[in-house]
Amino acid sequence: MINYSAVEAISPAIERTKQFLFHPFRWGRLFKLTLVALLTDGGLSSCNFNWHLPSGNSPSSTSPLLRPIPIPHLHGPALLLLVGFIAVVVFIIVPVTILISYLLIRLRFSFFDCVLQRQDQIAPAWGRYHRQTMRFLGLSVCIGLAFWIILIPIGYEIYQHFKPLFQSISSGIRPTFFELIPLIAVIGAVFLVLALLAVLVDTALGHFVLPRMALEDASIEDAVSDVWSDILAEPWQFLLFMILRFLVTFVASIIAMVALAVSLVIVIALGAIVVLLLKIASTTMAVLFGVPAAVLVLGLFFFAFICVSGAIGTFRRNYSLLFYGSRYQLLGDIIQPPPQLPPWEPGFTSDPVKGV
Repeated sequence: MINYSAVEAISPAIERTKQFLFHPFRWGRLFKLTLVALLTDGGLSSCNFNWHLPSGNSPSSTSPLLRPIPIPHLHGPALLLLVGFIAVVVFIIVPVTILISYLLIRLRFSFFDCVLQRQDQIAPAWGRYHRQTMRFLGLSVCIGLAFWIILIPIGYEIYQHFKPLFQSISSGIRPTFFELIPLIAVIGAVFLVLALLAVLVDTALGHFVLPRMALEDASIEDAVSDVWSDILAEPWQFLLFMILRFLVTFVASIIAMVALAVSLVIVIALGAIVVLLLKIASTTMAVLFGVPAAVLVLGLFFFAFICVSGAIGTFRRNYSLLFYGSRYQLLGDIIQPPPQLPPWEPGFTSDPVKGV
């Protein structure tokens, strides 16, 4: 296929998104596709975190991380409450979270297939990706565990560093804003780094690793290794892709939300005027017409929000398909099949390879 750079892939991705969502145009079809796009590529899909524990010499025994954490003695009611909370987390919250993650990941594979093949049927693709979904889910769980393994010590170190401040707060002393600035700065920096890594890892997994798993049924090790090799071959292009992907969708989201907000304000203002006029005639008339109209406007707003957000999510998927398809031949050949050579006629040349 055509070798698109990160900049060159934007325009054909927009065109491909319009063709996918609006040809043919049906309201039901548009709502279905944009809802799936919103759930998988429009900001509601789960973020994965990939962390590597620092390596080096073994820390000394005086390190705060190795000090035993004092466990308070719990009386009967408090102990039962703690055991009940742990049981709810282990047997209800964790399984439900894993189940929802499985469904969203499988839906993500299915939507990738729909956008790639330019077809709008979710069910056929859904039936093909159970095995790949289980692998991807296992990777997500491992990354999530690694995230907590590194996050807990960071939180403990922050607590130890600002322990006097926390103790003063717990004792009822209200610190000044200037005393809170160092704590806010540290926590803000940690969350900023976490958010940046989350975006980078989620983009790499969802838009580069996922296509290799879907098309080749590749293992996690092979897919990650191949993607890493691709990134090392063109690191600046991949970095530019992630930056432009964020900037384009961020600007599009701002424009879309401003347009939706302005439209909603105008509709609400007109509706309020109509309700006031009806109220002058009859309060009953104002209630009978006002309440259904408010419900209708709210429903239309959510419908428009889903369509706009889903369209942005569909663009993200098309943008990554065109960009990575230029670097992954199997994906690129599906997006733009290579031209077939005309059949060789025996009497035309003496050798089909070398010519006359």
